[in-house]
Amino acid sequence: MKTFIFFTTLLCIIVAVSAKPKSCWSGGWIVNVVDDINSKELIQVHCKSKDDDIGMKSIGFGQSVDWKFCENIFSPSTLYFCHVYKGSQEQVFDVFNDKIKQTCREKDQKKDYWACTWLIRPDGIYIRDRSQGGETDKKMHEWK
Repeated sequence: MKTFIFFTTLLCIIVAVSAKPKSCWSGGWIVNVVDDINSKELIQVHCKSKDDDIGMKSIGFGQSVDWKFCENIFSPSTLYFCHVYKGSQEQVFDVFNDKIKQTCREKDQKKDYWACTWLIRPDGIYIRDRSQGGETDKKMHEWK
């Protein structure tokens, strides 16, 4: 009987915390996809997950597409990907998954979330790598 009460209480706590709006176990995440191409040409960015579609956005130099979310608390299965168009070139790539978050793990000390930053450049797609404590832009994808 004690075991049943314990697990019932635990389940109620998990449901209550999960149902609370904008509540994340880890403080949540924000993904930034930044146009780092110094030109007048806009790039098109369409990002989504299985459950959330951020939509198609047109951004210019220095602008970004960004969104906040909570990770799946029961397994490391949260996945977001983007399709980026630069003129006649394009690329589709994951911007957040369990492996990527280890590279871009950047805690914003002023806010309650972790950040992952992607840079769209003329020669490809870069991630802001903070896995070693510093800050390095690491090329991850070529244009197709």
